[in-house]
Amino acid sequence: MYKQILVFLLFVSLAVHGQTKKLTLSEAIETAKKNNPQILTAEKEKLAAEGRILQAGRIPNAEFSIESNEIPTNFSIGNSGELDFNFSQTLELFGKRSTRIQSAEYEKQITEINLERIGKIITAQVKTAYYQSLLSVETIKSIEQIITLLNDFLVQVKDKYQAGTSSYLDVIRAKVEATRLKNELYDVNKQFQQNIGTLKILLGVENGLSYELSDSLNYNFIDGSLDSILTSLIGKSNFIKMNGLRIERDKLFLSLAEKGSLPDFNFGASFQNRQPIPGKGFDKFIGLKLGMSLPMFYSSGVRGDIQESQALLDISSIQYEATQKIITQRIISSFKSLSYAEEQLRVFDKSLLHDVEDELRAGITAYQNNQIDVLNLFDIYRTYRSTKLEYARAIFNCLTARNDLEISNESANE
Repeated sequence: MYKQILVFLLFVSLAVHGQTKKLTLSEAIETAKKNNPQILTAEKEKLAAEGRILQAGRIPNAEFSIESNEIPTNFSIGNSGELDFNFSQTLELFGKRSTRIQSAEYEKQITEINLERIGKIITAQVKTAYYQSLLSVETIKSIEQIITLLNDFLVQVKDKYQAGTSSYLDVIRAKVEATRLKNELYDVNKQFQQNIGTLKILLGVENGLSYELSDSLNYNFIDGSLDSILTSLIGKSNFIKMNGLRIERDKLFLSLAEKGSLPDFNFGASFQNRQPIPGKGFDKFIGLKLGMSLPMFYSSGVRGDIQESQALLDISSIQYEATQKIITQRIISSFKSLSYAEEQLRVFDKSLLHDVEDELRAGITAYQNNQIDVLNLFDIYRTYRSTKLEYARAIFNCLTARNDLEISNESANE
């Protein structure tokens, strides 16, 4: 029975590894949002921040004690002269507890915004990996198309050789060219598998499936001026929002440090059992206690807390201003890069792609009519292939440049 189960599991594993699943870009993004480790980590950081809010609102533990005095030598607690039951509670006043809670609330908001920010960054990385895989697919298709054309051409060369109108060297050249392209096809297929592996890592899954990408390399030109896009992206920047919240949080830390010079109070009550007073007959008492801490005796420590908190607040303010400048420059640079990439793509759309297709058809006809030799025809083949690949790369450049622009407001790292 055990062996049968192992054989069944092995069969299922082999069956799964042999499957191919179609994958759209939107499906890839949704899968990454559910499984990517960075997103899952950011979600847990949000939960941790929610826990810190509860911790910040924690009230110091009350204390209960039993105190016995005048215990007889036989250690009979019931016969002791004094027996006290004490209860005390330390209370923080002057808004210390509420300040801590509010600062923890800011921490939670930061983690929520960071979760959205990480989601945008991972989405952009998934898009880039998907586009890279699509570019590999387009390259594979282009090479396979040229190999098919060369195989057809090889038939024509052999016919012309047998007819005595072409040399055997032309046959060899056609075979060498086809072999070279097959070797190049191997390298591109290898690159495609690496790109798919990168995509799987971002998706956070490794199920043994092979993926067939359902989308294609298409691009819609961007609308909007630099000023409008700059204003929009800065206003939507989660990274800038996070830095702004850090300033507010650090202001509360400074306020809390300043409140460190204020005392905490301690309230208590006790139930006291005393020896009867002669002539009075009272042996049960209630005691009350009021105390406070004396932080003024450790004022240097409070001054140190204030100095540190003020410095951290200043650092947050400096970083906030620097972040705005850096992100502004990143958006401008990304927009210019995208504009240049779109300009290159328009060149292909208007002229080059159509021209090279016409040139290939004309070249094949010219060779068949003995107007050009095989070397010139190979040059036309290579130009046609290079142009198609450069066109696909131009679309890829536009897609990735737009991708970079969309997340240029989410990080200040150069």
